[in-house]
Amino acid sequence: MAKQTINIGSSANDGTGTTIRAGGDLINDNFNEIYTYLGDGTNLNSSLFTIVDESSSESAINIGERLGITGGTNITTATSGDSINVTLNSSVTGLTSVQTETLTNASGNLLVNPATQILEIRGAGSTEGQIQLNCRANSHGQKIIAQPHSEGVTNEMLLPKGSNSTLVSEIATQTLTNKTIGVGQLTCNTRAYTGDGSTVAFTVTSGQTVENVLVFINGVFQRPTTDFGISGTTLTFGTAPVSADVITIKEL
Repeated sequence: MAKQTINIGSSANDGTGTTIRAGGDLINDNFNEIYTYLGDGTNLNSSLFTIVDESSSESAINIGERLGITGGTNITTATSGDSINVTLNSSVTGLTSVQTETLTNASGNLLVNPATQILEIRGAGSTEGQIQLNCRANSHGQKIIAQPHSEGVTNEMLLPKGSNSTLVSEIATQTLTNKTIGVGQLTCNTRAYTGDGSTVAFTVTSGQTVENVLVFINGVFQRPTTDFGISGTTLTFGTAPVSADVITIKEL
């Protein structure tokens, strides 16, 4: 219903205005509409509306009160006309928990800047902390996994320096180049002999070849095939080691 207005005439008591009874009826109609809209038809509600949060907690906004919306940690709010804009700050700090499956950004790298410069992936139960690097199709991935808790180790692993390279694997077939390996650093079956100036043949384990043995004379590496050969269980030098030479054979 549109608002109904009492006609008060052109001047006092000129007989052209609305009668007292009719005017009272207009007043009643206007108030009845207000009481029906803002109440139950008889009484006005004390609150204009009720707000409910995600936990179903309610709060009533009464007549004369203002509704305030605050951003909280890492969130900013601003009014623009009859709109309220809620935005996440460009720099998010103080997070203790993020409940999400995927973090993405609009462009560039996703940057993580902890105060200690350490990104810590925690383990739990019987599973150690780990990072999985997927292929571009995300159909398979490779994991970097911490040593088991039973090992009790806290250490650091530095990545290779220099140009691009590939880490050495315990099980992959790879060729090492530009590496210095000391005799004492190799764990394998070691045979030790002493030269006498005439003997060229020395015993090795059956099945050995020049490809899986390392031979040193006085700590100097001997070239496979060029300096020695192997046939059966015999390693033969091209030239007899001189008397008192220390001969070390590492069977890998």
